[in-house]
Amino acid sequence: MIENGKLIVRGNTIMVWIGKQIEKFGVFINSWGSNMVIKNKTRVVTNPTAKFCNPFTIIIGFTVDNSDKYQIVLQGDYKERYKESVKDNSGDSILDMKEEELLITINEHKLEWFKKD
Repeated sequence: MIENGKLIVRGNTIMVWIGKQIEKFGVFINSWGSNMVIKNKTRVVTNPTAKFCNPFTIIIGFTVDNSDKYQIVLQGDYKERYKESVKDNSGDSILDMKEEELLITINEHKLEWFKKD
């Protein structure tokens, strides 16, 4: 169709709609795949430390991939371990745990990690 000196060529509106749906689906699949890669990539956890805030709360701090600092807060009844702990200069009690035990605990509570600001 020619209007005002311009040629207008009509396309297939159904194919345009199908193309847009496929495009949206592709964006969804791409973001889903990216999130899957991020969640499941290998991460290196180092420098685990644990301290008590009180007899019912343990804070475990650690470094992920040599740059990002994360923490886990565990709540429970830790009175016996709290009594055995040693106080540091800031008044917090340092939890006496082997590094291997700390790393196992960090791995078990992977969904509870939060990034420290």
